[in-house]
Formats: sequence, structure tokens, C-alpha cells
Amino acid sequence: MADTPGDAKERVLFEGQRVTIIVNAAGAIALLVFLNAIWLQAGAVPLKRYVLYGIAAFAAGIGVALLGYVAWYWTLNRNQNAGLIYQIAHVWIPVVAIACFVAGLILPVIGGLDSLGGQQERPTQTVPKKR
Repeated sequence: MADTPGDAKERVLFEGQRVTIIVNAAGAIALLVFLNAIWLQAGAVPLKRYVLYGIAAFAAGIGVALLGYVAWYWTLNRNQNAGLIYQIAHVWIPVVAIACFVAGLILPVIGGLDSLGGQQERPTQTVPKKR
């Protein structure tokens, strides 16, 4: 258990990074399954492209959160409580990891809206006139 409020804060940040990794990985897996379902369908190229961008955003979120572990370990070994590495590990890395998660959620929606906006009637969908 945590003995001091500082130890409790460190534990919350440590577990928060773990949760960030898990939700980014779950989002990437969900988009991979969705991409598998739509890959062979004709059309919807913007949707497929933005789903791939979303997977890349989730992967970047995982990478940033893992970098947070490295920065956190560095601050513990150097016993820094107010340095630049400490600020990066405790403020900026969680913010960037969450921003990657939000981007991973929004990008496929943008691709879906983009693929819907360009649809027009195709010549194969018109009914031929009788002579």
C-alpha cells in the first residue's frame, strides 16, 4: 500500500499508463476486426484509409504510453521530482497518449463521413428504359 500521498500519486500514474496501453490496444484490435470486415468490399476507400490512420493513432498511443514507463523509471533512478524528465513523464506523456486515443476514435468516423459524402448514383444502378 501507499504510505504517503506522493506514493499514491505515483501508483495512480503507473496504473493509468497501464490502462492507457490496454484501451489503445483494444481500440486497435477493434479497428483491425472492422477493417477485416470491410476490406474486400468495393468502394469506401476513404473509410479504409482512415481506419488505417486510426489503427496507427492507437499504435502511437501505445508507444507513447510505453515511453512513459521508460521516463518514469528514469525519474525514479535519478531521484528527480521537479526536472524536465519528471514533467514529461507525469504530464505530457499521459496527455499525448490520451490524445492518440481520441484521434484513433475520431479518424474512422471522419473516413466514414467522407466515404458517404462522395456517393452518387452509379450507372449500373439505373433501370434501363424499355424501347
